[in-house]
Amino acid sequence: MTVTISIGSGKGGTGKTMTVVNLALLLAKTGRKVCLIDLDIGGADAHILFGLFNPKWTLTDFLTKKVGSLTEVVHTFYSHHGLQFIPGTGNTLQTANLSYQEKRRLLRGLAGIEADILLIDVGAGTNYHALDFFMFSDLQICVTLPDPAAIMDLYTFLQLATIRKVLGSFLSQSEVAALLKNRHFNALQEVFELAEKTMEGAKAEAQQALRYFHPLLIVNRDSAGSRINPFKLRKMVEKYLNIDIPELGNIPEDPKVDEALKSYMPVCDLFPHSPAARSLAVIAGKIDKIVTLFNRNKISHNTSKSAEKISV
Repeated sequence: MTVTISIGSGKGGTGKTMTVVNLALLLAKTGRKVCLIDLDIGGADAHILFGLFNPKWTLTDFLTKKVGSLTEVVHTFYSHHGLQFIPGTGNTLQTANLSYQEKRRLLRGLAGIEADILLIDVGAGTNYHALDFFMFSDLQICVTLPDPAAIMDLYTFLQLATIRKVLGSFLSQSEVAALLKNRHFNALQEVFELAEKTMEGAKAEAQQALRYFHPLLIVNRDSAGSRINPFKLRKMVEKYLNIDIPELGNIPEDPKVDEALKSYMPVCDLFPHSPAARSLAVIAGKIDKIVTLFNRNKISHNTSKSAEKISV
């Protein structure tokens, strides 16, 4: 069975794509069937990190119905342990502004991909596309930098993601959904309060939607002089968003990452013994264990959308 993992960030420039490309390669090395899809709609660039400058087929061909299924645009890197890759779209108005129907078709296509792990590189920012793709997956990972601006952008991203998830928890024809769908909310507590005013017990239902939402945190370009306090960040998220964000790992500041990027190669492939590559390998090992635990829990509970809270 496929475990879907989305990787998002609150802003651009956090190294999210570098991180997901290297994790995809490292997970493929374990023998799992891994597929990476670049869903940075309108700004896809993951293919460049593989040295693939002009992909023959891309996500655009699926969205414009030149091909009938996502499997037809899959590139297989046999030199990278059979890693499968779906390049993202170009920066066109048609693909950057997906309609609801196009988005639903894309999500159905994702659900039909046969792989052990499907990694989704979600576009940076807080637009509806990024939030919906991030929340579509079984497991979520956030990548941030250890600076105040990036941390606040991450908090905003998580806040809007939780609001989006809570709003989606109500049946589309329900009284609560009818009231909430056209409102704009700045805080999760506003959703809870209005939902409860509309229907008794709605707040508890909304909180239940967040029960298994525990996005994992990766801090990129970490250094002794810029290290954030993960405890403070976690307490803030727990207090205001009612969720926990366990730390998955940190990637240290490493000049070899830039060298690899300039060579259009993953750092774990070009410089496997560099500090960044070693840290990425540790993170990939944790993800591999989490996927095993998730599948075990999935089978035992006979559900496709539940996971135990995992401490990493």
